[in-house]
Amino acid sequence: MPNTTVRLLLPYILQSQSQKEVTHNDALNILDVLIQAVAQDVGLNTPPASPTAGQCWVVGTLPTGAWVGKNNQIAQYDGVGWFFVAAFKRLRLWNETSDEYVVFDGASWVSEGLLLKETGEYLRIEHKTEDVVVSSGAFKDTTIQIPDRAIVLAVNVRVLTAITGATSFGIGIVGDTARYGNFIGAGLDSTNIGITSPLAYYANTAIRLTANGGNFTGGVIRTTMQYLKPHGPWSW
Repeated sequence: MPNTTVRLLLPYILQSQSQKEVTHNDALNILDVLIQAVAQDVGLNTPPASPTAGQCWVVGTLPTGAWVGKNNQIAQYDGVGWFFVAAFKRLRLWNETSDEYVVFDGASWVSEGLLLKETGEYLRIEHKTEDVVVSSGAFKDTTIQIPDRAIVLAVNVRVLTAITGATSFGIGIVGDTARYGNFIGAGLDSTNIGITSPLAYYANTAIRLTANGGNFTGGVIRTTMQYLKPHGPWSW
């Protein structure tokens, strides 16, 4: 008889085994990690300095310290030390940092998609967010970019710090500065969901925030792009 279950590797309590509670508790710890699995972040290489008991991280590919040799495993802090659970193919967990589900594909952790094939083909819904400081000028381009070969569904904004200088602003790209909305209010908590027909991009493209009624002199605009990202059955 094997010592563990086949898939989750939960240790069995064996006949005539001493300290059965140790084996039983190890199995409970594994289940505690895997059931409704949540990680604070994925790909961290250095153990956090002040973890809270119960928190988990997915270890990166170049781990250090207490995580050495635990590549891609889930590390849970139990209040005293680290408890590790090896990932298996198609294991799914929530990444608190990126606000998305990720899946272990047998070699690495990848964003969960609408479609995921053994060939590497997928179609994912992805997003990027940036808090853009608009402190001067007639426009401000985001650092984040719509990826090459992405199909944009929406570009959304929220004013986190009231805008000064301009009376309103537009959301778009170079050459079409109101593609995702225009005359958005400058006041705190002004919002807009910029929906267009699904639009394909064939180059990495920044979002341009354009001032109306004067140049920007201050303010912060949270800008989020939501898009489909296809990937063919090849490595690139």
